[in-house]
Amino acid sequence: MRLHHARLLRSNGLSAPDTFYIAAGDEPDRDARGLVLSPGWMDLHAHLRDPGAPQKETLETGARSAAAGGFTHVVAMANTDPPTDSAGRLTELRRRSEALPIKVDFVGALTKGLTGDSLTDARALKSAGAVALSDDGRHALDAGLLEVGLWRAGGAGLPVLIHPQLERLGTEPAAEVEAIREAIEALRRTADAHLHLQHVSTQGSIGLIAAAKGAGLRLTAEVTPHHLALTAAELRISGPLAKVNPPLRTAADAIALREALIDGIVDVIATDHAPHEDAVKHDEETAAYGLHGFETALATVLTLGLPWEVVHRACVAGPRRILGQELLDEWVLIDPDQEWLVEPESFYSRGHNTPLKGRRMRGRVVMTVVGGKVVHGAEVAVA
Repeated sequence: MRLHHARLLRSNGLSAPDTFYIAAGDEPDRDARGLVLSPGWMDLHAHLRDPGAPQKETLETGARSAAAGGFTHVVAMANTDPPTDSAGRLTELRRRSEALPIKVDFVGALTKGLTGDSLTDARALKSAGAVALSDDGRHALDAGLLEVGLWRAGGAGLPVLIHPQLERLGTEPAAEVEAIREAIEALRRTADAHLHLQHVSTQGSIGLIAAAKGAGLRLTAEVTPHHLALTAAELRISGPLAKVNPPLRTAADAIALREALIDGIVDVIATDHAPHEDAVKHDEETAAYGLHGFETALATVLTLGLPWEVVHRACVAGPRRILGQELLDEWVLIDPDQEWLVEPESFYSRGHNTPLKGRRMRGRVVMTVVGGKVVHGAEVAVA
């Protein structure tokens, strides 16, 4: 298949229009005028709810949803039921992932049962195929155990991904800032460790991250599309659908996060895809945290007006660099100008929980190609 007049997304921006050849079975040549051809996006932070909650998502529905969102590679968190805290569980997930249309990798839990009481076997999880360790969804371990966990993970060649939020302080900005401060101090005392901060949400965290990087610490950080684009005011509009953890913050926080992303203080964009069934997102007081991330991420990111080279770094190159992954034969064709209505019932995911329901957005995935196979594609004009 040849794409005529596509604009290729590179690390230094978009190339001039040209013709690109993609090995994609017997797919016909396509007229790609006005479209952007990007290497496949990678999501460093997703919840596929499998095993344990098939009413929310399965590996299969999550992978199809990710492909529709332009993600050719996603990393699934360990807070499943039961948690992915043993080599045997991780091996089984990897076996099941072989039939999926996109690449799905898995993190192993940092502590047994995600309780923060005792560490898992980092080397055994690495041997079983874990790409990182994380208790995401919890931050129950203390600074001392985190330090040991960083040391063991570093010895196994795995980064540690943390949900930086001291549980004793709730969900206020101070809970994030203090958790990051503690984690950075643990990192200073740990040679060869790599600490990654998940879903940074407040401007108070940015200075700590910048200083740690300036000191040469091996620290990386991510931000979600919703923390970049939405604020706490969204709760008045969308109610429980906008209830996430960490919470949506102020406009000043969102601006600071966007600036930090552009400056490279924050490394990547990750969705924190957290699908839920409708029944648990009705009442604001008791609603589950999280929103659907895969199929609205691209349009949300494009609304930010980021330079294309930043988009490439944050969504293509950065996540793979953090995990030491290679970019293989993975492509996504984007129509940056296509307007569409967010209709969650049409999502490939089982989770329809998005505060963007009913809104018109601009920017959509036309086609996703993995390993020479079109895994998601809408019809476009034949050349």
